[in-house]
Amino acid sequence: MKKVEFVVEYGNDHPSLERLAGMLNRTLVGTENPVDSVGWELSREDGVIRCQFPLGPGPQDKKSYCDRVGRVLAEYTLSDQEPSLLRNLFRNRFSLKDEVETDILIAEAVTLLDGEPDIEESWMGRGRERRLQKLTTRFSVYLENNERLQLDGFLRFRLSDYRAEVQEAAETAIEERLMEKQYQEFMKLLKSMVEWQETRTSTVHVLHSGGHTFRLLDEEMRPLEQEPAEEGEKPNDGLKMRFEEEQEEESKVVSRLLAASPRQLYIHTPEPDSQVIRTIIGIFGDRAALYSELPDIPAH
Repeated sequence: MKKVEFVVEYGNDHPSLERLAGMLNRTLVGTENPVDSVGWELSREDGVIRCQFPLGPGPQDKKSYCDRVGRVLAEYTLSDQEPSLLRNLFRNRFSLKDEVETDILIAEAVTLLDGEPDIEESWMGRGRERRLQKLTTRFSVYLENNERLQLDGFLRFRLSDYRAEVQEAAETAIEERLMEKQYQEFMKLLKSMVEWQETRTSTVHVLHSGGHTFRLLDEEMRPLEQEPAEEGEKPNDGLKMRFEEEQEEESKVVSRLLAASPRQLYIHTPEPDSQVIRTIIGIFGDRAALYSELPDIPAH
């Protein structure tokens, strides 16, 4: 019976090769001629995995085996090589030393890669299954015309577009992580400022009817006057640096609350989990109380 031989090699990374050999051996399960086939055998001496598959009379038989092997190589690339590629990027390109932070960034980058697409014909963001199908096709087509595959070289030279998308995800994860750190530091600064500054208003009610609609009332449920910042004090300046990318109305609300510096803050909102509400509570801490219903406002 005619056979086809595949050889897969990946340097001297024996543990990785052992994992791959195990994955490849599972491709024999369910084949039409499992008895006639030979299991994938790992040679530690030359760092390769070999296997022979029995071929039927038609060309589709070889394609079927190539598709099976290509699918496994694609799964291996996403599960084993992609995290390694990201780790190398974070270590070498971004000089990260903290292993815990690196692991977090790897997870965030993979989440970005597995998300919904923003750009047509892009590897990034098409979801894991679609990325898996693309890699499967690339590996399968190569194996139909070649019986030896050097996995590291294939990933480096024949999947440059895929590597570029992985790098883009790593860069985005780094940027988002940096923005989050800056935001947390900024929140810490604002909270400290609230704790140390002198209170200027006894009570402020924040009426949030949803979305970006806010009303600020004083202790008598009258509209809160917008006080200009005192000389040398510019609470708006720093806020706008952070909140300009958010809704401008939300930025103004937080700025006015900082300027009013209330002793007690009552927040009435049907959306307690919205970003601006969480920001206000994060800044004012124990001074803030949350209510799910809007109060009855007396006529003045």
